[in-house]
Amino acid sequence: MADKLSAEGLKAAADFTKQVITLSTGVITLTVTFLEKIIQPTAGVSRPVPVTMFSAWVFFGIAVIAGVATLGAIAGTLEALDRQQNKMPLSDVQNVAVAALGSGANVIWPARVMAICFLLGMLCTIATGFVQLKGG
Repeated sequence: MADKLSAEGLKAAADFTKQVITLSTGVITLTVTFLEKIIQPTAGVSRPVPVTMFSAWVFFGIAVIAGVATLGAIAGTLEALDRQQNKMPLSDVQNVAVAALGSGANVIWPARVMAICFLLGMLCTIATGFVQLKGG
C-alpha cells in the first residue's frame, strides 16, 4: 500500500511539473510574440528589451530544463518502484532510487530549482508590466 501511495505522489508531482513546463513555454511564446506591444517603440525608434523581460525568459528557460530533469527523475523512480513491486531484479541505481523515495532527493532538487525559477520568471514578467506601464 505504501508503494502505491508513493507512486501516486510521484504521478501528482509529474502532473504539476508538466503544468509548470507548459506555463513557462507559454509565457515565453506570448511575450516574444507580442514583444513589440510590450516595449512599445515610438516613431521608428526601437527600444531594447527590458532587463526584467530578458531575466524572465532566462528564468522560464531554466524552469523548463529543470522540469524536464524532474520528469526524468520521476520516470526513473517510478520504473524502479514498478520493478520492485513485480519482484524483478534492480540495478544498484534503481535500489538507491527506491530507497530514496522517503527523501526523494533525485526528484526534489530539480523540482525546487524549477519552482523557484518559475516564480522568479513570473515576478520578472509582472515587474516588466509595471515598468512598461510607468513608461520605463
